Amino acid sequence: MPIGPRLPQHPDQVVCLADWSPDEEFPFGPQGAKPKRIVVCPNPPPHPFLIGGHRYLFKEPTGTWAPQIWSEVIAYELSRDTGVPVPPAFVATGPGKGNPGVLIEFFYGHPQEPARRLIDGIERLQAWGMQTNLQRGSLRDNIDICRLQKVPEWRRWWAQTLAFDALIGNTDRHSQNWGFLATAGADGQLTYSMAPAFDNGTSLGFIIGEPQLDRFRRPAALAKLIRNGRHHFGWTSGDVESAQHARLCRRYADRFSSTKNIMREVTEVSDVRIDAIVSWCTRFGFPLPFTESRAQFVAAQLRGRRNALVAALGD
Repeated sequence: MPIGPRLPQHPDQVVCLADWSPDEEFPFGPQGAKPKRIVVCPNPPPHPFLIGGHRYLFKEPTGTWAPQIWSEVIAYELSRDTGVPVPPAFVATGPGKGNPGVLIEFFYGHPQEPARRLIDGIERLQAWGMQTNLQRGSLRDNIDICRLQKVPEWRRWWAQTLAFDALIGNTDRHSQNWGFLATAGADGQLTYSMAPAFDNGTSLGFIIGEPQLDRFRRPAALAKLIRNGRHHFGWTSGDVESAQHARLCRRYADRFSSTKNIMREVTEVSDVRIDAIVSWCTRFGFPLPFTESRAQFVAAQLRGRRNALVAALGD
């Protein structure tokens, strides 16, 4: 992603895609549970936080999945505080009927950058003959493939991403939701770096509907929700269950002791900043409003998940 500060989206700057063009080569995004389109930003861009002529992924989840829009946007806002690389994400309305969705900036193909392509983790795992179950996966296999590909800074990346997923309660970091950016050298050889932590929508209790939010005002109910939060994978593929969020972070930090402080940095988002982010979300004039009830629910989750991770990491 481009280096340097990015301007935030103002609540009166909902992006309208009515005049955006579909990408000529790939107008539809990768297959998945939710519709996706690939669009190109007009040049000059309609808002200062966008990049003219650049590609974006537009996701428009519906029904019970719709709150994932806000999960993606909040994850990006939190990345500003935690230092975790996350693709910029903005609330937007689609072409045609103007359905609500989230507009996510492509994290490669920027001007003046070398040509790169995204390679999902599953592709390299399969290429090396690792039998990975998409429904579970294995953190140890993920680590092994990063070593085999000679990827720099993989310890830091996994420390940040594991801690970030624990902070937001992300349950969907399967091997098609993380990957590598591959760059071809003059000799044609590929070098690999870690892609940003993309696809963060399955988080922040998005699946809990508005009528059920009030019950999580009870501390016991909220604590149970946080305690039951799990990563998509376990430490090994033979684990009976996927790993609880904070406990897997502690196991990783115990295995790679130099990463504990990296994880602690992810927990340093303050209560004031959490409250500011959810309050900002409520001010958007958007077809899918972020209600005060959801704002309180998300803020309480973030504080609770952060505190659980701090406790798990210990001294």
